[in-house]
Amino acid sequence: MTAGFERWELLARTALDDRGIGYHEATPLIEQARSDYEQSGADPWEALGSPTDFAADVAAGQPAAQASRDTQGKTARDHLSDGAFGCAFLGVPVSLLAMWANRGLTIPLTPAGTAGTLLSFLSLFTVVAVPNALRAAGRPRLAPWAFVAGGALVVAAATAFTGLPKDRFGEISALGTLVVSLGLCWLLTRPAKPSKSGALPDPAAGPAADPTASTARRDADPADPDAWFRRLRALLVGRFDVPPARAAALVGEARAHVAASGARPQDEFPSLQQYAKELADGEPRRQPPWWRTPAASRAGRIGMLVLLAVQVVIAVTGDDWWIAVTGTALLLWLATDFKRRAN
Repeated sequence: MTAGFERWELLARTALDDRGIGYHEATPLIEQARSDYEQSGADPWEALGSPTDFAADVAAGQPAAQASRDTQGKTARDHLSDGAFGCAFLGVPVSLLAMWANRGLTIPLTPAGTAGTLLSFLSLFTVVAVPNALRAAGRPRLAPWAFVAGGALVVAAATAFTGLPKDRFGEISALGTLVVSLGLCWLLTRPAKPSKSGALPDPAAGPAADPTASTARRDADPADPDAWFRRLRALLVGRFDVPPARAAALVGEARAHVAASGARPQDEFPSLQQYAKELADGEPRRQPPWWRTPAASRAGRIGMLVLLAVQVVIAVTGDDWWIAVTGTALLLWLATDFKRRAN
């Protein structure tokens, strides 16, 4: 009995996560489902339905929240948080390897190593998190420029490693950087604060039970009709991956409908985000951005390996051994991961 529910729970959590409902948010719903299952004495699939249907019912009770998430189940804030977590998590092995490379609990500081390392972390965050965050925010035209900014930061990091002085001006506690990294990881993964009412969303209660409805429309829809339709197209393309040509056609249909009714778009469609979500759900074909295609993913990993290898060589020539050792370890890990994905 317990093993059966554990399997149902795993599948349900996966289905909920696909809809942007994370582990901590899903936990009270899973606990309620566990209670219902135990009281029924039946098989979890009979008592609770399939995990996919369960997740769909939960999502249907949160239409505003679902409309604020992209096709990856994430909001713009989620993408930025994930990028920050990745950088913070990377700080853990960097701190440990630095202690090993320097045979002590301190990391030597040089202008070249300090500036180069900080710029490297910033470039990683910019490339990994910002483009998807901009698309999720409905700003698809700005997203590619994040790669330009990331490339500029990579060049700045390489310039700092090679051009700035390599004289030691101080040291920093490796234990301190380790504690800070772990602390940031905890802050970025801790459960969200519950609502003031403390009420949980009820999957059977429908859209009115969505506790995120007010926050999902924190940014008011544009008052100008032309701006409203431009925003609709941006959401369709950026957040919901509708092909641009099809998005333009859908916006044209919406314009015609509004013109025929003689009303404003805000009156016909009270929530711009939810209307965009409804339109996108009716589209059989999606077109993700080029950087989320398999070919771009492989090219990106190869580029990261090359850049990291170059920075390791620069660190070796500059006698920044803790950076060289850390970079070599990361290089080996990334190369192993790339080989595993390729097979």
